Amino acid sequence: MKTNYKEKSIGRNFFLPLLFILLVFFLLIALIKINCLIIRDPFTNQYKKIYYVKKDDLIGIIYTHSVMRTQTSEWYKIQDGKLILKEERYRSQGAGLPVDLIYKFKHENGDFVLYDIDEPFENVIYRTGDVRANHRLKIGDKDEELFTDFSEPREALEFSAKKMSLLNYLWRRYHIER
Repeated sequence: MKTNYKEKSIGRNFFLPLLFILLVFFLLIALIKINCLIIRDPFTNQYKKIYYVKKDDLIGIIYTHSVMRTQTSEWYKIQDGKLILKEERYRSQGAGLPVDLIYKFKHENGDFVLYDIDEPFENVIYRTGDVRANHRLKIGDKDEELFTDFSEPREALEFSAKKMSLLNYLWRRYHIER
């Protein structure tokens, strides 16, 4: 059976605009930069999790303090590729908890709060606690997630921030979740 010129033209007329649209789509997701929270093993650099973080989202690390056995939390924002410690909250004073008031302080809803800290970190390392500490991660208005959902008990986890392309984020997230 012979294909006539008109049939070839219809196929080409459909294929070229579709190819152009796909190219523009991939170019856009390669150029759009987003803030990401990266959690990885500090010894192997293996990615454990990666999250998209909106501009105004707070990132909370929430756990039970090992000595005082009360809830403690540290709250960060991502800015200029760094984690900025904004505030610390704790329920009691004692060993291992802040005593010097070099930051602003308030007592709010039963919590002691150090705020306007604004200390930048390239990365912070936590160890997954599952006996007492039960470390949890909270980003923005999303539900808390246990560290044990993506790591082993007592495993070291390095948290860092990075601005990356949407394409790179999607690629890494796909490979982590496989």
